[in-house]
Amino acid sequence: MSLKIRNLVVGEELPPRLKTGFEATQMPEWIWIAERDGKPVGSLITAPAHIIIILLRLCMTEDAQPTDVRALLLRAIRESKIRGYKGYLSYLDPELPHEKALMSIIEMSHGFSFKKPQVACFGRL
Repeated sequence: MSLKIRNLVVGEELPPRLKTGFEATQMPEWIWIAERDGKPVGSLITAPAHIIIILLRLCMTEDAQPTDVRALLLRAIRESKIRGYKGYLSYLDPELPHEKALMSIIEMSHGFSFKKPQVACFGRL
């Protein structure tokens, strides 16, 4: 099976498991799609913020292989570095198994995580 990592195409129809609402964005160059044999099996939603990128959402279908997550992350990081970004940031919930796994990947690649809980604050504009 061949794996291809690419950016989202505007108006592209994704499988239900990969639909997040972000695909309606005007910045498809920040959404990464993993394809196996021409079929989308994963998506990584990122966003630029000053000198870093924010890893917003990672979704995989049941057809994805475990190495597809790594491929999505590596491609997004590599391309972001080429675009001039210096780091990344993500908010993860260690109670969710797939997010805990992503925390491990980040830590193994010399990233950091805060072990103390933080409070998310937000408001309307």
